[in-house]
Amino acid sequence: MKKTILSFLLSGMLISSSFAQLPKFVTSVEGIKEYSLPNGLKILLIPDAAQSNVVLNIVYNVGSRNEGYGETGMAHLLEHMLFKRSSKFSEIKKAIADKGTEANGTTFYDRTNYYEILPATDENLTWALDMEADRMITSAILQSDLDKEFSVVRNEFEIGENDPSGILRERIFSSAYLWHNYGNSTIGSKEDIERVKASSLKNFYKKYYQPDNATLIVGGKFDEKKTLDLIAKYFAIIPKSRQIIEPTYTVEPVQDGERFIELKRNGDLQYVAMAYHTPSFSDKENAANTALISILTNNPSGALYKALIETKFAANVYGFSITLKDPGLSYFACEIPKDKELKIAQDAFLQTMNEVPKMTFTEDDLKRAKNELLKQFGNTYNKTIDLSIALTENIGAGDWRLFFIDRDNIEKLTVADIQNVAKKYYLQSNRTWGRFVPENNAERVKVSETPDIAVLTNGYKGKTLEANAATFETSVVNILKTTEMGKLASGGQYALLEKPSKGDKIEARFLLRMGDEKSLEGKSLIADLTAQMLKLGTKTRSKKDINDQLDQYKTSINVKGNVDGLYVGVNTDKNNLDNALAILKDILRNPIFDASEFEKLKLETKSRLEANKSEPQALASEAIEKETALYPKSHPYYSQTSDEKLAELSTITLDNLKRYYNDFYNGSSSKIAFVGGLDKKSIKTFLSETLDNWNAKFAYTRIPTQYFEVNAYNNTIQVNDKTNAIVLGKINLKIGLNEPDYPAVEIANELLGGGFLSSRIPHRLRETEGMSYGAGSFISGSGIDKTGDWGVYAFFNPSFKKKLDKALKEEIQKALDKGFTKEEFDAAVKSWLQQRQATLGKDEFLARQLREYLDQNKSFKEYSDYENKVKALDVNKVNAAMKKYFDLQKFILIYAGDFSSIP
Repeated sequence: MKKTILSFLLSGMLISSSFAQLPKFVTSVEGIKEYSLPNGLKILLIPDAAQSNVVLNIVYNVGSRNEGYGETGMAHLLEHMLFKRSSKFSEIKKAIADKGTEANGTTFYDRTNYYEILPATDENLTWALDMEADRMITSAILQSDLDKEFSVVRNEFEIGENDPSGILRERIFSSAYLWHNYGNSTIGSKEDIERVKASSLKNFYKKYYQPDNATLIVGGKFDEKKTLDLIAKYFAIIPKSRQIIEPTYTVEPVQDGERFIELKRNGDLQYVAMAYHTPSFSDKENAANTALISILTNNPSGALYKALIETKFAANVYGFSITLKDPGLSYFACEIPKDKELKIAQDAFLQTMNEVPKMTFTEDDLKRAKNELLKQFGNTYNKTIDLSIALTENIGAGDWRLFFIDRDNIEKLTVADIQNVAKKYYLQSNRTWGRFVPENNAERVKVSETPDIAVLTNGYKGKTLEANAATFETSVVNILKTTEMGKLASGGQYALLEKPSKGDKIEARFLLRMGDEKSLEGKSLIADLTAQMLKLGTKTRSKKDINDQLDQYKTSINVKGNVDGLYVGVNTDKNNLDNALAILKDILRNPIFDASEFEKLKLETKSRLEANKSEPQALASEAIEKETALYPKSHPYYSQTSDEKLAELSTITLDNLKRYYNDFYNGSSSKIAFVGGLDKKSIKTFLSETLDNWNAKFAYTRIPTQYFEVNAYNNTIQVNDKTNAIVLGKINLKIGLNEPDYPAVEIANELLGGGFLSSRIPHRLRETEGMSYGAGSFISGSGIDKTGDWGVYAFFNPSFKKKLDKALKEEIQKALDKGFTKEEFDAAVKSWLQQRQATLGKDEFLARQLREYLDQNKSFKEYSDYENKVKALDVNKVNAAMKKYFDLQKFILIYAGDFSSIP
């Protein structure tokens, strides 16, 4: 009792004085303002009036680098535990789910972070700040919770164990480092995960989860003064820790010779990979090293691309460096199909990398790399929500301002800088890949230590920021009022939504419908390959030109072809819009269908399909489609297996693709939507010039989806040497989005497994019994036809198969027998509505949804009309709809994994 009274009085004293401890302004760089509290908490505010969402991201300067002997994975396991309970929030995951927030926590080598994305309201921001402040110092970390959670984390570990390329990377990292913790996987040792005690985890938590070891970021739409007051209210009352966190001091010694590892596991692809010790992110040479990686791997001008892909020795090659506080690694890898000779690709890979120190680089190489890297910077900076989360890595690397300093370093790069890092770091003695080769008088590379970041960032102001105070009300009424609808002479339709966006960014989505049921028979794979060829060269631009210009104009164009049409996504900005549209027009109307690029595409596709043959998730997905989508082989919607696709791939010729393009591509059935800082005149001119007078041999007639009556069926697919398994389940529904019952069915799914971890299936399988890292349910329905499906999924350790099967079926049956409670229903609807509101704040969603409504001949008013139907529901209607449609006599269930040791 005394303790309770004392705590209450102390709390009251702290609260009463908290407003005197308002955050103190520290500095400002390009729209980001830094403040601090007396207790040491750093605060970053990133206001964006054009946003309708707000994000709260808190970053702790602790990661796997801070773990001691026997503690591997502790930082990551602790991240999981902070989603359990604290003094104010008895069920944190449920609280997050009830809010309908997009939330997550992540752990890496130098940092751990937690974030929530919500519609921008004072209530939502207050809730998020309250929750993060509370779990900063009052998380319970109970042994009973840990007993359940460790197996969830173990399952996450096992999911990674299924990926040979990921395990190869882990092995190379661990061989490249002798002493530094960067050599340990963040997820940790399975044995450490299973043996750690809650008491040890709590000590780790108390040491590192303190305000003076954290940075709080608020980004999006918010009132700055109110936000600072709220931060003071919830965080200023937390006392500064008396415990001093000593900085880590391990310095990795100079590598004294090439190192080699070999990994043998089940799989259908071969890999060769290598890593070089290279500078920390804050080192000035990091920018030159990142540019060098871009130059070496560029498709199609890079030396690695030419040596491995153009020669068809490999199907894919890539490289990257990681944003780290201490000197890290630059990593390169290539994928080799099973029927290709490993040694040929390996020798070509090694020989090319051996030549890097002697290579001569050009101004064109430098320009191409700078354009790519600066486009990446701009895409992150101009999306405030993404930026607020991306700064996590820069904070982990030492300071958030490194984000801009790295940009500055990239802009200042010279060819001499690239030559220098190539000669300095890319020596065989500094490489870890395969074999140890002793040699006399070997060259040595010493990577400079992390610079003094305080000196580096002191007084840094960045570039002058152009003010952007425009706002936009993301309501359906305002979207309808602001969107201009139109029709092209060809018959195509468009929707133009002009709204403010940071950096005048623009999102566009295209759908070109084509063909009919008869003409599209057996054309699914050809449609896919034809679409992929569009960006591989035109009559006026080579593939290299296209890629270079997209980077130069800070534009991304993605194309995907299905048998029902061509889908195109464009991300650009107002300044580069005309150039982006010119490239898109060329891609759509003037593809060259180069024979060499076609052969490389076939090899890449073959490699991907072969990998699916030993991947449980791909096999389960194929199997369940075979059991539920019973279209005949002649139908365009027939579901092919990987083996069937591989067989067809070997027969497809370049002429097949050219004929498909000439017979089916057209602009008369197009649906287009643009959202953002638009130049409507330019867009309309482009649409008319590109899509009008473009007709096809086969006119478009929509192919309806079909409902298939299927009976319950269970099957298990044995996949050897896979430590993670999956279960997929599905029921065909004779109901679409337009049916009166569909809103009730969707909320039933939300309650059963479609919501966050508080819905029943994930709560039972993950939270209560700790069997699965990821579990839940899903639902889909046609916007036109009377067809849909409902399904479930779970990832798990194969040893849990019987237990998980029993628990999954029990939860579904219990919901069918007893229904949901009014309290569950009310919380689910509230969360669902919040999610819908947050989604409206994303320009990419608005563009996609406007396009879909055009395709379905619907107004955007459908969005709010559907919400009104959900608001009109009650729990009885939802329970009745679930019983009506979730018929377990029609439930298909497929398990895939290595169950050979299960009795």
